[in-house]
Amino acid sequence: MYILRANFSFLEICYINSTVPNMLANFLSESSTISFSGCFLQFYFFFSMGTTETFFLSVMAFDRYLAICKPLHYPTIMTVQNCCRMGASCWACGFLCFLLPVYVVSQLPFCCANKIDHFLCDPGPLIKLSCEPAPGTEIICAIYNSVLIFSTFLFITSSYTLVIKAVLRVPSAEG
Repeated sequence: MYILRANFSFLEICYINSTVPNMLANFLSESSTISFSGCFLQFYFFFSMGTTETFFLSVMAFDRYLAICKPLHYPTIMTVQNCCRMGASCWACGFLCFLLPVYVVSQLPFCCANKIDHFLCDPGPLIKLSCEPAPGTEIICAIYNSVLIFSTFLFITSSYTLVIKAVLRVPSAEG
């Protein structure tokens, strides 16, 4: 559990560092510009870390499920090696999953004023900067993000539902 928490804490530090320096630089300078490559780099890292965070929350929910619902099996299932594997899988999947949306958005032709009124390079404003309408790209990004968000949400919800059921099954005198 502490391996997962340490990774999650490090992830939060990195997550904040992907946007806050640019935001502070924009507040302190007169010109708040970012290059296309810098924008896509920030876009990739910000959303990859967000994806990694959802995976870590899912793994941590699974960890709590095992600790509460299967306490005798917990030490044999959640070994240090398995925690490290799950943590590495969260990092790898989080950074690999968001390659497709970044690639799809980066292939759009950009020819507008190239100004975004945000300190964060978000896919919505980036798609609006495109010279031609891109409903396919918007649909791909929406479906991709929806599947990712809802699948991890359902996993976390089902894990904690099983935990609540296990706690409620304990007789009150023993509870």
